[in-house]
Amino acid sequence: MSTSSWDRIVNDRRADILVLWQEKGLELFEEKMAPHTPLAEGLRDAMDMVLEGFVADDETCREGISGISRILAVQPLRPSRSLLLFRELGAILHTMGPGDADRDECDRRIEEMIFQAFDSFMEHREKIYQLKVEESRSRVAMLLRRHAS
Repeated sequence: MSTSSWDRIVNDRRADILVLWQEKGLELFEEKMAPHTPLAEGLRDAMDMVLEGFVADDETCREGISGISRILAVQPLRPSRSLLLFRELGAILHTMGPGDADRDECDRRIEEMIFQAFDSFMEHREKIYQLKVEESRSRVAMLLRRHAS
């Protein structure tokens, strides 16, 4: 099965794939989360962008990967656990593809997405920690000013 066949599967079954993938995404969170919370809707929107550009690896897909990574980066999850979400997409696609599907092509694309997601996840985590350091510095500076006066 060629790349265009995977594109066709994603396009034809997009709504079903999105529902199943969002369920897997919501399972990552410790507390039970309804699919209509703002966080869940943000996750779904980013997932939909990934599916839109799944095969083409276009800017829409990269924006979706970044959106998912941003949401997961602020959660108390390890990167490895967060990025399992993309393996789940591969598993969902394998169940929806015909038996003669070129699974290697799908797996290659999922692997590329995982690498992109890891880079994005780490960039977001670094930014979060950078903001925390800057906030701590501001607090210390404010305390020193108070103490000096």
